[in-house]
Amino acid sequence: MFANLVNIRDIPLLVEKIRQGQLRKILSKLFRGRAGRLINSWNHVEIPPKHWWDIPEVMERWNSMLSGDPGVDYFTFFLNTYFAGRDGLHALTLGCGTGYREILLSRLGKFECIDAIDISRARIEHARRKADEGGCGGEINYIVGDVFDYRERNGRYDMVLVEQSLHHFSPLEKILRRINRFLKEDGYFIFNEFVGPSRFQWTQRQMDIVNGLLSVLPKRYRRRWKSGTIKRRVHRRGRLGMILYDHTEAVESDHILPLIEKIFNVVEIRGYGGSVLQLLFADIAHNFRSKDPDTERLLRLCFELEDLLLESGELQHDFVVGICKKGD
Repeated sequence: MFANLVNIRDIPLLVEKIRQGQLRKILSKLFRGRAGRLINSWNHVEIPPKHWWDIPEVMERWNSMLSGDPGVDYFTFFLNTYFAGRDGLHALTLGCGTGYREILLSRLGKFECIDAIDISRARIEHARRKADEGGCGGEINYIVGDVFDYRERNGRYDMVLVEQSLHHFSPLEKILRRINRFLKEDGYFIFNEFVGPSRFQWTQRQMDIVNGLLSVLPKRYRRRWKSGTIKRRVHRRGRLGMILYDHTEAVESDHILPLIEKIFNVVEIRGYGGSVLQLLFADIAHNFRSKDPDTERLLRLCFELEDLLLESGELQHDFVVGICKKGD
């Protein structure tokens, strides 16, 4: 309807969120202004285990696809490859969330200064506490603020890092050009991002594949987090509902790669799928965290299916990591 502006199938999804105890959160978003809705969207630090990254085998698969080693994540791989022998580094992270990445960076001993910005005061306060508890907050400067308002001199940073935040930024080209200016001449921009369809307007092929998998998965694996209802199908969310719930969600996600290639000198980009697995495991990932043989067998089958679709070119990677040098 109207280029999927409104989708009647969003109503059961709304009911499901209410069953999961999110009514107060939904109402607070609907009755706030855009700025208030944005802050409220990220004003939490506890995240339930209902996403594909909450499955340990999924994380190992990511690592294997990105670094070639299930025990080495993409970021460690990039650091070892492109920052070997360098120290006294200055880093900036945009949309730092709860601050775990900055704490890991601090412990490496390579960074003299780490600036980290996020719009959520609750998340920044959580990050500061964790850094202090770990005894590694001295070089980390956590900042509450909007990334578009952040002012810093050009050419300051050896590294600018954005992890799963670019797809929330708009106008996207403006922030990417600012990142480019922030970099030193030999600096690197590192990103880990959702680059799939904007506003989660999944392709029909994606939905057909995921719904086919859901139709054959045993019921016990399809029970949703907290509510216990059975996940039967996925659908393409209505654009209006997406905007009302979080107007930043995947706002320009399908423009990320073209703009990065336009602005930066790309060193390498590596994909790690998600065009099937993200949709499939959403809300039901907790059911796949056990180590029993049946669960492991089902996970292997799901992984192999997505791999085949990616290798054949029938589907593209919805998630990628990349490292770029400063553009001209």
